[in-house]
Formats: sequence, structure tokens, C-alpha cells
Amino acid sequence: MGQGSFYRLCTDIRPYKKIDEDEALFDIPESWSWCTLGEIYTHTTGKALKKTNNKGTLRKYITTSNLYWNSFDFTEVREMYFTDDELEKCTIKKGDLILCNGGDVGRAAIWNYDYDICYQNHVSRLRPKNKNINNSFFLYVIMIYKQQGILNGKGVGIISLSASDLLSAVVPLPPYSEQNRIVEKIECLYGNLTIINNQL
Repeated sequence: MGQGSFYRLCTDIRPYKKIDEDEALFDIPESWSWCTLGEIYTHTTGKALKKTNNKGTLRKYITTSNLYWNSFDFTEVREMYFTDDELEKCTIKKGDLILCNGGDVGRAAIWNYDYDICYQNHVSRLRPKNKNINNSFFLYVIMIYKQQGILNGKGVGIISLSASDLLSAVVPLPPYSEQNRIVEKIECLYGNLTIINNQL
């Protein structure tokens, strides 16, 4: 285990809950630290689809069939009634990190569109608690965790990822400038791969 601090400091400079050493998944640089997703993100799920939902205004919403790895499929976008009181909780805005908590659990993307959209309860919305969080960095962390079997759902037949399991996931937290640098490097490599694939 490296010497990285087990306390996380945010813009409010208060120390967060201590992470036990055996919870750390791998060595991290001295300037990094460990935290849980719940310490750096607020979390909500969308509205459940019910036949009795007939109040409010018909609005388009996304569900797991629209959400893929850092992309969205709008071939079929359904509509459901949402009341004005439900909109704050059930609306995705530009920059939100979106994740499947049902179906292919853990599959995630960032909503980068200039318009808002509603979402169903099998989708989770994650919003940073402060400005020192780069959603793209944690999208890539989630991708790695999914590939390595670290972030999994539970259940028999129907698999789901509970809010408790998601928010208790331990993740590395680099300084903000380092998050940005890592994202830039990853996206550069993805761009190079795209060029190579197009030339094949």
C-alpha cells in the first residue's frame, strides 16, 4: 500500500470519513486520496413507470435502453407524465453523470446536450458536490471498475445496483488538475485509436 492520505479534503477543507487501509484497491500517488462516490456526488434515481402515472405533463425520458458507454441511443425515446414537483428530482441537465442501476448495471455516460430530459428509475443521476470533480475522470473510473468486476449489481434474474452499493464504492481522488490531465491523455489516446481504426 502506498503512502497516499486516507483523508480527503474538499473545497470546504473539512476531513471526510476515514477509509480503512484494506478498503484501498491499489497504490495511489502521494498527492491522491481515497473516497467513496457518496462523498463527492449527490445521487437520485428517476420516476418509476406505472400505469397509474397520469398526472402532470407528458415528457420524454431516457431509460437503460437509451444509455450506453458515454453515448445515448435516441432511436426510441418514450414519454411519461411528470408533475412539476417531480421535475427537479427527475430531470437530467447538461454535465450530469448518468448510470444504469438496472439492466447492464454500471454502464454510464455524461449528458452533454444543451437541453434537459427526464429519466426513469432504472437510471441514476450523479452530480458533483463541488467544482473540483471532473465527471469524465470518474466516468473512466466506473468503466474500469465495471470491466474488472468491482462494480456489480445484485439479484436473481433481474440484476440491480442499489444506491447504497453505488455510493459506498471506494474510488481514487486525484487533485483536480491531475483529473483533468488524465482525462486529456485518455481522450487523446481514444482519438489516436479512432484515426487508426479509420485507416484500417
